[in-house]
Order: sequence, then C-alpha cells, then structure tokens
Amino acid sequence: MHHSDTRRRRHRRGFLTAIGAAFLAVALTVGMAATAHADTLFSDDFSDGNSSGWTASGGSWSVTGDSARALRQGGTSSDARSLAGTSSWTDYSVQTTVRPTAFNGSNRFVALLARVQSSTSYYYLALRSNNTVELKRLTGGSATTLDTAALPVGTGTTYTVRLDVAGGSLKGYVNGALLAEATDTSYASGRIGVATFYASADFDDVRVDSGGAGPTPTPTNPTPSPTGDPGNPGTNVADGWASVDAWGQNGTTGGAGGPTVTVSTASQFVTEAASSGPKIIQVSGMIALPGPMHEVTSDKTIVGVGANSGFTGGGLNIGLPIDNAVTAPPANAVHNVIVRNLNFRNWADDAINVQMFSHHVWIDHNTWTTGADGGVDIKRGSSYVTVSYNHADGTDKNMLLGHDDGNAAQDTGRLKVTYHHNFFDNTNQRNPRVRFGDQVHVYNNYYLNTGNYGVASTENAGVVVEGNHFENVDDPYHLAEGSSGDGRLVARNNCLVNSGAGQTGGSVTNPPYAYTVGTACDMKAVVTAQAGVGRVGLPGNPTTPPPSTPAPTPTPTPTPTLPPAGDLVGWATQNGGTTGGAGGQTVTVSDGQALADALESSSPLVIRVTGSLTMPDKMNDVRSNKTVLGVGTATLDNGLNISGASNVIVRNLTFRGWDDDAINVQGSRNVWIDHNTFDGGYDGAVDVKRASDFVTVSWNRVTNHTKSMLLGHDDGHTADIGHLRVTYHHNWFDGSKERHPRVRFGDPVHVFNNYYYGADYGVASTMGAGVLVEGNHFENVTRPTAVGYAESDPGDLVQRNNIFTNSGAPESAGDVAPIPYPYRLDDASGVKAAVTAGAGAGRINP
Repeated sequence: MHHSDTRRRRHRRGFLTAIGAAFLAVALTVGMAATAHADTLFSDDFSDGNSSGWTASGGSWSVTGDSARALRQGGTSSDARSLAGTSSWTDYSVQTTVRPTAFNGSNRFVALLARVQSSTSYYYLALRSNNTVELKRLTGGSATTLDTAALPVGTGTTYTVRLDVAGGSLKGYVNGALLAEATDTSYASGRIGVATFYASADFDDVRVDSGGAGPTPTPTNPTPSPTGDPGNPGTNVADGWASVDAWGQNGTTGGAGGPTVTVSTASQFVTEAASSGPKIIQVSGMIALPGPMHEVTSDKTIVGVGANSGFTGGGLNIGLPIDNAVTAPPANAVHNVIVRNLNFRNWADDAINVQMFSHHVWIDHNTWTTGADGGVDIKRGSSYVTVSYNHADGTDKNMLLGHDDGNAAQDTGRLKVTYHHNFFDNTNQRNPRVRFGDQVHVYNNYYLNTGNYGVASTENAGVVVEGNHFENVDDPYHLAEGSSGDGRLVARNNCLVNSGAGQTGGSVTNPPYAYTVGTACDMKAVVTAQAGVGRVGLPGNPTTPPPSTPAPTPTPTPTPTLPPAGDLVGWATQNGGTTGGAGGQTVTVSDGQALADALESSSPLVIRVTGSLTMPDKMNDVRSNKTVLGVGTATLDNGLNISGASNVIVRNLTFRGWDDDAINVQGSRNVWIDHNTFDGGYDGAVDVKRASDFVTVSWNRVTNHTKSMLLGHDDGHTADIGHLRVTYHHNWFDGSKERHPRVRFGDPVHVFNNYYYGADYGVASTMGAGVLVEGNHFENVTRPTAVGYAESDPGDLVQRNNIFTNSGAPESAGDVAPIPYPYRLDDASGVKAAVTAGAGAGRINP
C-alpha cells in the first residue's frame, strides 16, 4: 500500500570515513518442552571393551582402549558404517555422541543412521565439515537431502546427535536443538547405525528408545547459545511473536490440516488464496499477477515449490479492508497465515501487506527485489507476526511497521513483530521503520550497504536491536524519522563493521517468548547461507510435491566422476600437485610485518594468520612452498604478489580495501587460492598472468567489487600461449561486474559450478583462448558468456549444462581441448545453494 513518508530526517547521519567495531553476543535461550522418555530398546557405551552386536563395513573400526571407551572409526580414505539393532524396529529415537577426529576434505561427514534397510538404503543425519547439518535419505547409494541447516562442525568437538523417526516424521537434533525435519515414507522400519564419509570419529553412548521420543532431556532453563545458527526454527515451526498464544489463536500453523492444492496460474492462485477454510497452496513457477494486491484469507499456507516460484507484478494483502472506525481486533480479523519460499518481483504496490488487526502471520525464507512500494508492510493494529530468513535484495522502502503518525488508536500496544535472520542486501531504508509498536524485536539480521538507514524507532515505539551484523551502514539505527517523534530503542551486542555508532534512547522490556541470540559477527556467514528462497522444504509436508522445471540433463563428460583425494580439484593437482608449506614449520603471525617476513622466507612454511593486518606494501611478495591460512576472521588490507614462485596455497582470508591487486599470480605455477573473501578493492581480486600455470581458484566470494579475475596480461603477451591453465570452480561472484574470468590465450581453462549474480558479463574468451564453461548458475547477468571482448580478438568457448536466470543469451564458438584431471560436475540446479552456503572465508576449519 502507498504511504506518505517525508525523507527529511530529524537526526542527520554522521559522516563516516572508516569505523570497524565488533561486539560479543549475549547468549539467551530457547525454551523447549520436556520430552517424555519411552522404553529403551538398545544401549551401548562400549565400557565392556568390545563391539558385540555391531556389524561393520568399510573403514577401520575398533573400541578404544582408554578409560573413556568409544567405538572408533580410524580411516579417512573411504566411507564406513557400523550397524546394530533389528530390522523390525519402526518408531524410535536413536542417539549417540560423536567426536569427529579428521576430515579428508572440505565436504566430508560423520552421521547417525535410522531405519537401515541395507548398507546403501537408510535415513541419516550428517554433520558435514562444510559447517552444515543435513537430514538425508540414501536409496541404493543415491542421496537425497530432505532438510539442512548451518552448524559449525569441527574436529575434536563432541556433539550429541539424535534422529527421531515416527511414522513419516523425521526430526534431527544436535545438542538438544531441533535443526532439521522432514516427512518421508520411503522406509517404515529398520536397524540403526553410525557412519563416516572420508572422515574418522569416535562414537559413544548409543541409545535407542521406542516411540520416536528422544532420550535427551530438552532444556527448560536458559543455556548458552552455540556458535552458528541456533535460530533457524526448522521446517514447520513459527517462532518469535508468531509463536505466542493470543487473541484466540495458539501459535501459527497456516493451512495445516487442510487440503494441499497446487497452482500455476494467476486465476488459480487468486481463487485459492481467497477461499475459506485451511489450505496449503503450493505455487509452482513464477506467476504474473494482474493488478496490485490480492486477498489472502485466514488459515492459509502459501509456499513456493523449489527456488524459482513466486509472483511478479502483484502482491499479497493479508487483512480486512481499511476502516479507521475499528480500533480493537474484530472477531473476523485475518489470522494464521504462513508465506514461505516465494520470489516477489516488480510488484505494483506492496509485495506483502499485513493490515487491520491481522494476527499470527509468519513470513519466512522469501526473496524480494524491487517494486513500487514496500517489501513487507505491517500496520493498522496487526500483531503477533514473525518475519524471518528473508532476502531483501536492493529494495528501497523495505519494511514499514505502523501506518502513519496519526494512527495511534489502532496501533498503540500492538504491532508486536519479530524480525530475525533476514538479509538486508543493499536495501535503502525501513529495515524496519517503526511507529507505536512495542515490543518490536530485531535480532540476528545481516545489513549490507544500507543506503539511508537501518532501523528507526518513532512515535514512542519500543524496539530491541540485538545481535545484528551491520556492514557499510552509515546509520544503523536511530530515534525519530522524518516528522515522526522519538521512539525508544535498546541496542546490544551488535557487530558494526565500517558502520556508524547508531543512536539509542529509553528502555524497552524483553519480548516474552524464548529465543537464542547467535554471535553478531557470525551473522554474515549464517544469514547469507540461510536466507531467501530455496533453503527450506514445503510447509505442511505434502507427500507428492509437483515437479518444478527440471534443469538440463548434464552431458556426460569423458573425465572420471570422483575428485582426487582431498579437496583440491583442478589444474593445481597437475604437474606434481600443490602442497604449499606441508612438511615445513608452522608459524602464527598477527601483524603485517611479521606476515611479510614469513612470506619471503626461503623455507617451506605453514603461516597461520590471525586478526586484521596492515601489510607494509601495496603488494607483498610470496615465495615458493608456502601455505597462507587465515584463522578465524583474519583480514588483510593489501595484496599478495606470487611472482616467480611455485607450490603456494592461500586459504580462508578476507581481503578488504586493497590498493593494487588482492592476489597477483605471475610467472608462477601450482597455486591454489581457496575459500577467501574479496570485499571491495582497487584493481583485480585474483589476477593470473605472464605464463603462470597449474592454478586452481575455488570456493571464493567476490563482493562489492568490479574487476574480479583477469587471466592473461594483455593482447600482446603471446608468451602466455601454452600456459595459463587455470580452474575456477564453486566461486560466488556476488554482484561483481566483470572478469569472471576474462581470458587471453589460456587453453584449456575450466570454469565450472560457479554462481554469478548481478554481473555485466560473466566469462569472456579472447585471443584464441579455449574455455570450457559448464554447470554454472548465471542470475541477472547481462552477458553470461562472451566470445571476444572490447578490442581483443575472439577465443573459443564451449558452454554446457549451465542455468541462466533473468540473464542474456550465452555466446559460444569453436572447440576446447579435453580436461585432463578428474572432477565431479554438480548439477547446476543446486549450485546457487551450495556456493552461497560454502564459498568465502570462514567456511572451513583451519
């Protein structure tokens, strides 16, 4: 809905040159009801020193001989499992403690198994070394992911893992917190087990209880928040204000209990959304809605299928017609509505409008871009609303809370809304802008490049702003806005990176529901991995979801399907491989000069970098046989020059504000650049040139930048012919504009399984280069692949099995030499989710 809102500010934003501050988070709690225990079917703590009753396959299984006995799997070169119990067990809960001891790669796991049919068919809950927990089904050796969540996973840490199976309901817990759930009826009964995949681990205290009720007592008192993403409520559970019993409604369940229908046209959707009674409405594909707003009635779940469903042109109106004479919640107010997993684009009024005392509304895991007015506006007495895990992408007027300054009669004491784990991605204002609401809770969101302001509290509103990550936000939060009077705002434990200090005032009581605040400076990684469409299943768990548009069937490649040992893939595995400083001394540095000295050492070194370091030169030389490894949030403000060197690894570093290149590779060979973040600098992020060879650039993120990755010095440097063999895989080009890569002479160059978002062009092949571009996802890319660029002559380019979303037509020409190394090509349909969850610094455990 359209609203008047003067842009004049009563509190001017302060001028900001460079501010960096980080605050530790205060751990609050999630209150959970206690679980009743059932009969114990099986238990084994291995205190008898043997593994009688267990059947092992693969790996190296034994019972440890120390006082704290456990079942140990000691090998990391294959998958391994050990099974116990009987095939007649149906509904039960299985639990174990597991301590991973080694991962042979970046995407390995340890797991707990349930309803095991055979060594290749079962359900399992996996803790992965890429910091995720996954609930999966294995069928004949083929795995299907049922649900996933972010979770820090490291070696040497003990986790209590539990998997409940009851009928078709599957629930996975880690350390007592429900992190993954799904409905699946493939297996009704079966044994239990533990497993590893290219990992070693100790398993202990295995227990099976009947009835699917777990043996772990659920906490009822506050407990410290674990690092990572404890806030994700799982597949079907509304939290925050939407979970509070009030106004005759107990929590928010949407269309649960009603029929499931699937719509793929505007007329179908409009009819179903306005129908009476509970209903789960599955939206299949992008639907063009005529007119600005369309009514949604009570007891509805509206959910997108897959990652490419939603609405263009129109929005959703959740609420009765406007009536200023109504100043208390009417009996027929719209209530109990869930909106999840939908894309909203180019709406004519608001994307979602909640009005006229609508209550118990959950808006979760959606993505919206630009439209005429608000992304999510909530007003006119509406309450008990949660807005969570959404991605607001470039929206101007994002989230208004409260109609106008004269609407106190309807809004005072209401507008109780929770905003958590949302990604405010280059939004301009109203994130949210609050009038009258109290208590409004804004926690664990990530704000990036907010143009005008983040949160505004006005007209005596009461707003708690805690545990958020503000990056490049001049004005993160303030009192008053435009002609509106001051509200109250309490800010605590936020992470302010290159951002202003914010303004607070007054006091606000805490919201009455239980919740957990994650560490603020972790929210960038957590939220960018979890927010937006494509990250959840189907609420209501329909048993036969409709098929979404299938991705192109991959063309078989002549290369082997499995990667080599470890997680290094690509050209850097050739010419003897790339091991960096392995075998040399390990040193830890925490200032720029010490790092520069270590980089220039003639000896092999593993250099662990901690803290934010100022380098002595714009470009700092790196000699051969070095591993440069960031620890925690290690950040460099200038560049690394790998010149005339060999066997160099650079991993897990953030480069920010460099003055030349972030990484320059010239005249060098066998270089691996992996899991780094490049966040806004002067020239190239990773430039490879002057006859360099055998380079892999993998799992990096480039953001807030233009010139990303140049390959080849200039059109006249013909010495590059026969060199510049580089692999680029699983990189996230996040709004970077060009050179991903821009290639001269190199042949073959391999570009696979990368995610491109918002680029002017993706890959350019020039000057006779040969580039294979396969299995990538291009989204909002004007020219995904280019043959020839600027004044450079064309090269050859083969593109296959890519996905193009709202992007231009790809260009291709000629042939490319075969790729000589083994690699696994992931289906492009899963690349966006995998890369945004795994790319960049902070996603590996150094």
